Amino acid sequence: MRDRPGEQPAAATAVAQASEFRAALSEAYLRFQALERGEKRCFGVTMSQCMTLELLQREGALPARRLAERLGLDNSTVTRTVDVLVRDGLLVRKRDEQRDRRRVFVSLTAQGEALAAKLQACADEYCGRVLAKIPASQREDLLRSLRLLAEALEELPVNCCSD
Repeated sequence: MRDRPGEQPAAATAVAQASEFRAALSEAYLRFQALERGEKRCFGVTMSQCMTLELLQREGALPARRLAERLGLDNSTVTRTVDVLVRDGLLVRKRDEQRDRRRVFVSLTAQGEALAAKLQACADEYCGRVLAKIPASQREDLLRSLRLLAEALEELPVNCCSD
């Protein structure tokens, strides 16, 4: 099918849409992160620590390597983050003594569980305020679109350098 006179070719439109999508997503991400960081600063945790606590609350104990994968961070970064949280009594490390002693699982302590619950409540309240800025008639469409986006992102490899 040929493009109509005066219209951009489909490939150019797709590139323009991808660029606009990237810019909008980046802007939303940066603004959300900055505002969320400000909301959670009063709890005395970094965003990496916060994400670690919230992920472990949602998914339960995870092997250290899987935790790094789920957070999208290097193993060394997660190790440093976990070290601080263990030191502060929020996490524990346990070896898989029965199957593979090399596997180390990370889980929340009771203190970590309590802080993760507070962080989650803070995030829910904050997201409620953000959602209140969206017209009520468009909220379901937004939520549906975000779920589609999350599914699409889940299906793609993380490595942007692969061809």
